[in-house]
Amino acid sequence: MSFASIAMGQYVPAESFVHSLDPRAKLSLLAAIMVAVFPSSDVLSLSCCAAAFFGTVKISRLSLGMVLKSCRPIFFLTAFTFVFNLAAGLWNAASWELLGWLPSLCAAVVAASRLLLLVFFAVLLPLTTAPLELADGMESLLSPFRHVGFPAHEFAMMMSVALRFIPLLMDETDRIVKAQLSRGARLDQGNAVRRMIAFFPVVIPLFVIIFKRADALALAMEARGYRGGEGRTRRRPLAWKKRDTGATIFVVTAVVVFTFVRVFAIEKIMI
Repeated sequence: MSFASIAMGQYVPAESFVHSLDPRAKLSLLAAIMVAVFPSSDVLSLSCCAAAFFGTVKISRLSLGMVLKSCRPIFFLTAFTFVFNLAAGLWNAASWELLGWLPSLCAAVVAASRLLLLVFFAVLLPLTTAPLELADGMESLLSPFRHVGFPAHEFAMMMSVALRFIPLLMDETDRIVKAQLSRGARLDQGNAVRRMIAFFPVVIPLFVIIFKRADALALAMEARGYRGGEGRTRRRPLAWKKRDTGATIFVVTAVVVFTFVRVFAIEKIMI
């Protein structure tokens, strides 16, 4: 059992077209892709989304194993989604024979696959974008909402700190687990209830470490005179280029065409 090997949220530098895009373009494209994936409720549409995901991974020059390892913490939620949808479908099924539970099984597979695709596309963003650039992009996109009182800079800073702390917390969790195992703790034995109870000696020290790190970070920011985003400048200002415009037009057009085909062609074929 090792939590340190989980690379969720870690930036992977590479020379690729996706890495070179402006973070604002990546956030906008991710939102457009989410709009296309979320309503997909048939195998053909999800297959097209999966093909788009594998193509994006290829263009990003990332290994598929690295992306899957980054999504490892969400696999449990995906399995729970599959079991929950299957149980709900079987509860409402008119018959427990093969033809009775087969639609429930298909619906559960579709729901789990859709969740996986959403997570897969979302995890590509931190893998191909540096945390500081991602925070700057979020702040730039959310800056119009300052007029209604939304703290754009603070929200972007919070997301950036969270992404930076994920690998550190994984390392701390792995260290605590190894320390408890060396003391004779049985974290991976017994039923689900016993395992949950056995993890209390891991969760409690982890929460203590989280609060200590948060307090130390707050003191460090206050000692350095941090007062929010007012009057702050960037070392590397964001620059929107032609490739960002081209990528945005291409993806938005593809999403519109995909949605049109799904609504007026694929769903009629599936019916």
